Amino acid sequence: MKNTKQLKLGTFIYENEKVNEINVQSFLGIPYATAEHFGMPTMIESYQNDPVNSGQGMCFPQNKVPPLINVFLKNPMMRKEILTDTDKTSENAFVLNIWTNNTQGKKPVLVFIHGGGFTYGSGTTPLYNGRYLAAKGIVVVTLNYRLGVEGFIPVMINGKLSVNRGFFDQQCALKWVRRNIGEFGGDTANITLMGQSAGGLSVSTHMMSEESSKCFDQLIVCSAGANECMTLETAEKIAKGFLTKNHLSSTEELLSLSTKKLLKLKMPLELLASPVIDGVLLKDDARILMEKAEFSPKPVLLGTTEDELEMINNKSWYRGLGITTKETNFSEQILKKYGQEGLYLAEELRKKYKDIIKVQFKMMEMFFHVNALREMKLYSKSAPCYGYRMNFVPNIWNGLRGAYHCAEFPFIFGTLHDIDMTVTEKNLAQMEILQNDWIAFIKDGNIPGRELFDKNGKITLYEDTEAQLIDFPQREIIEKLQDSGLFSNIMKSFMRGRDENFIA
Repeated sequence: MKNTKQLKLGTFIYENEKVNEINVQSFLGIPYATAEHFGMPTMIESYQNDPVNSGQGMCFPQNKVPPLINVFLKNPMMRKEILTDTDKTSENAFVLNIWTNNTQGKKPVLVFIHGGGFTYGSGTTPLYNGRYLAAKGIVVVTLNYRLGVEGFIPVMINGKLSVNRGFFDQQCALKWVRRNIGEFGGDTANITLMGQSAGGLSVSTHMMSEESSKCFDQLIVCSAGANECMTLETAEKIAKGFLTKNHLSSTEELLSLSTKKLLKLKMPLELLASPVIDGVLLKDDARILMEKAEFSPKPVLLGTTEDELEMINNKSWYRGLGITTKETNFSEQILKKYGQEGLYLAEELRKKYKDIIKVQFKMMEMFFHVNALREMKLYSKSAPCYGYRMNFVPNIWNGLRGAYHCAEFPFIFGTLHDIDMTVTEKNLAQMEILQNDWIAFIKDGNIPGRELFDKNGKITLYEDTEAQLIDFPQREIIEKLQDSGLFSNIMKSFMRGRDENFIA
């Protein structure tokens, strides 16, 4: 049932519901910024509309995947709990969503930036519903930002290069939260920023941004990290090449296209993941800033899932991904594709995984783990840093995809009961373990009973129904190969295959 509440900012639509006998209020569709077409966002400081928000889920235009495809491919990323079918689509979906158990007091705040390869997603997909964490005393905020061409492709407008628009959208939302979350019962001095995949890359970028980092106090990075950044010169070349690739004569022609036509443009997906060193959002390459420790130290929790890419382990994608299926020419193909270093990695992985298909997916997944290890080592020099490996498996298709990309979220957000699966007692026990750790970190940047990643290089493995301290898996192999360029080559190969298979 929709209600209205009068706050200092204005009148807000909200829905009240009982969650484990606790009243939780959800405020959906709150506008935080405005922007002209392909323009930079401006944060909204006061509101004229009454009520302020729409009270419903909203998302930016995006290419949607027909849910029936999931019946055949069994890809968890295509399931209804992560798609945006129930959202209202709008070119002005500069909105955020808030869940709180009370608009009074000062409760810890979690701000979550969704993933989706910078091409799809929404803060109101069921997987990220904040009501369960709100019932446990956390104020949860999710936000939307411009996707695809509108958010991330460099564009030359009136002789000036426009870049990082999607990241600036996120920054506007973070500033809005720092300023206003107190009206919703949140502590403006205790905000944790969290993101996964493209959202994880985003929050890592904001950690390295002098302006953005003023807006949060702890950081959680899931299955991602800081990417190599583009110079303005490279971005300008991409802007020109993008027009040429799509047979557009000028920026003016691009700006005149309808949303429907914009979604059909060919995008260099790997470049969507490359922030631009613009001197405003970023003063230097994010990875260099991290290496030099030129950032504001804050407690960090970061890690990966055990089976990051298992959700795309489907025969129909093998060809595009360059997966070799025959044992007889496996070594030859790996050597040809990745050189002697690649062959060494494959042989080391085969000591644990006998199936050659599994080995090749594990090789592609190593990129996630390599980045995680690198950043744990760098962050731990300047700030308290916890590392994790998530191997809790949601009971979807009897665990077919393992601990896949995004598998931690039904446990963290507590949305196990909101997805199409049979919840087991084991899943419930796993959820309690993970929530207890994450909530402790959100409250004060500390996880009692868990060891920091420091000189000992220990991380927490969440597996079966336990959380135990382990050495970083395959650390010796990673450190032996990390300067060879192998892991970057593997990821570039994966990205090309992803493009061919239309995987966002």
